[in-house]
Amino acid sequence: MKLGTLLLRNAAIGLSQLEGALRNQVLYGGRLGTNLVELGFIDLELLSAYLAELSGFPIATPTLLDDVNPALLDKLGADDAHALRALPLGYLGEGTDTVAVALVEPTNEAALDHLAKKIGARITPYVVPELRALYYLEKHFGLPRRARFIRTARPGSESEAQHDRRRMQPAMGMVMPPAFTLEPRRRRASQAPLPDGGVGQTISYGAACERIDTASHRERIVDALVEYAKGRFDALVVFLIRDGNALGWRGWVAPPAQPRQGVEELSLPLGGASALQSAHDTGQPFTGSPPAGTARPTETRLWAVLGATEPAGLIVVPILVKQRVVNLIYVHALADPPPPELAAELVELAGRAQAAYLRLIRQARGS
Repeated sequence: MKLGTLLLRNAAIGLSQLEGALRNQVLYGGRLGTNLVELGFIDLELLSAYLAELSGFPIATPTLLDDVNPALLDKLGADDAHALRALPLGYLGEGTDTVAVALVEPTNEAALDHLAKKIGARITPYVVPELRALYYLEKHFGLPRRARFIRTARPGSESEAQHDRRRMQPAMGMVMPPAFTLEPRRRRASQAPLPDGGVGQTISYGAACERIDTASHRERIVDALVEYAKGRFDALVVFLIRDGNALGWRGWVAPPAQPRQGVEELSLPLGGASALQSAHDTGQPFTGSPPAGTARPTETRLWAVLGATEPAGLIVVPILVKQRVVNLIYVHALADPPPPELAAELVELAGRAQAAYLRLIRQARGS
């Protein structure tokens, strides 16, 4: 039985709430329970109880997670703990060789085998919700959570966040870019020139279209965008838009530039005048130089993270689902402004990503 079915059967949530959580899962990732909690439909304690009922394993309570065995944490190590989303709690009784381990996926046999070899003991799984596991991984190992898993506003407060942002606009109003209209191009091999010193193109424009059109998961969509960017731009960042913030999802930077921070840790407020804000608020692509005069705080922070100087030109393309911006695709070129042909291709890829999201949402609701 799946979690959604169990919750519906016990009237813990309604069908419309399940569909809303499935939609958010497709758009923003995370497990179904994570999205239910973030939307305010259930709380972590209730989710923990249902995960325990579903899996048949005991709950890793906050008390157990606070009092983990430091020696076992050192034995497992931060990398494996993060990869497996696992936290060793302690030995089950004195003189035993069995260790209780909190796991987001307690039925993952490969993970259990790896944990047994790494820790050198038999493993008894305990179940823990994803959000709680990420919090304690950060607490015990100092592993920063992805910006996507850090909520900056109450669920349902999107309109309130929009209002707050409006009050932060400069006194003379937001500076908007010139009208930007491009006819999307259909499948063809891109003939646009490579940026100076860039790497070779890894996939053609047509291949990127096909990968997005046939994507079986949101990660396949962003994979195609990253591969398309290589050899065409000097940097790409795909942002998630939540609670009035642009949250880093995936990024790529052409060598020799070295990012100074993980893109997934990046959170940029959509306030003031910026290229990101313009594309978000208008729902239209932005191309050219950032509109915020010499300060450009949002872009300056982004460039610092990417290890870049001010680029010659940038493009920001929104991906909309049901008239709401869910992603922003940011690219820049350092030496010369990106040619219009590449801007047109990005617009087309964004449109295909929108169609792919809608297809995945329909599939999730029908499963």
